[in-house]
Amino acid sequence: MSGASARGGITLRTTATPLSIVVGMVVIVAGWQVIAMIVAASSAQGDRVMPSLVTVATSGVLGLSDYWVGGFGVPATQTGADQSVAGAVLALIVNAGATLLRVVLGLAGAVIAGVGLGLLSSAVRPVRLSVGGVAEMMRMLPALAMAPLFALWFGATDLAVVLFVIFGVAFIVLVGTINAIGNLPPHVMEYARTMGLKGSPLWVRVVLPAILPEMRGSIVFGGLVAWTSVLAGEIYGLQSGLGWMLNETLRFSLVDRMVVVAAVFSLLALATMKLLGAAMNRLTRWA
Repeated sequence: MSGASARGGITLRTTATPLSIVVGMVVIVAGWQVIAMIVAASSAQGDRVMPSLVTVATSGVLGLSDYWVGGFGVPATQTGADQSVAGAVLALIVNAGATLLRVVLGLAGAVIAGVGLGLLSSAVRPVRLSVGGVAEMMRMLPALAMAPLFALWFGATDLAVVLFVIFGVAFIVLVGTINAIGNLPPHVMEYARTMGLKGSPLWVRVVLPAILPEMRGSIVFGGLVAWTSVLAGEIYGLQSGLGWMLNETLRFSLVDRMVVVAAVFSLLALATMKLLGAAMNRLTRWA
């Protein structure tokens, strides 16, 4: 049974289905509303601490227009214009686009670096001896605590955030690549060698495709880590991105706005993981 197992008539699914995602969202939204009503009834400031869904959908959404810098015929609120849904939508689109671009560049760089270094370390013994231990040690570092250092080293720039995403994801992909190569059956490479393949063609044309099925988990998980890393990187000095917006809402305790930005962030992260999973399934449809 693909993605599921049955015990005692109960089906246990290990992969999320569209229905399960929708049900989960409904449960979260309903639970939030119930808790918000309880907090509002017990505290005068309850709606600020735990805003209701109505507050989130009104002042929370409109408030995001404060992060719009102006353009496309929609003025910025800093110029005296009123808050507007158009300004809020444009602010979300522009900042989500900036964050998404950083995630894509960082994730692509991390996959290229992780897979390339993994293949190289598996093929060349000196590289393997020098890289393997370093990779294991780097995995033990609290990666999010390194974000301020990247801002210090490279400034509050897009480059700093992209490099931090690469730093956070590359070691996951590297270790996954090394483990996947180590789990290959010996006959895979032996048969290729008997056909005359050796050197880099052997690793690129045989080993790399053979490890893709086992690499799926590492790459999809790397997509999630990429979003976590970009969030940490954007709160240090940048003036764009969903992480910056979240930091601004946190500074002024604007929970209603924070919920909207967090929801958009979560949906984009979920969509990224789904797309990565679908892409890996397509690449490994022969497996």
